[in-house]
Amino acid sequence: MAFKRNLVLSLLLGIGGGLAAYALAWGLFTTHPELGMEVGSALSIAAWTAPLFFVGGLIYFAVRKR
Repeated sequence: MAFKRNLVLSLLLGIGGGLAAYALAWGLFTTHPELGMEVGSALSIAAWTAPLFFVGGLIYFAVRKR
């Protein structure tokens, strides 16, 4: 039961981290066109961030449990 809870918490952390990264990157690229980044790049940033947060959450909850 504890593993399922950790899995769900890590999944929620990954989704939240991905959404936050998307919102922050989209806002930055929209308000600062001098960066030369397209607004569509925010999606690729979120796509990389979400799995990293998920795996990081799994590791954190596994280490915290011991």
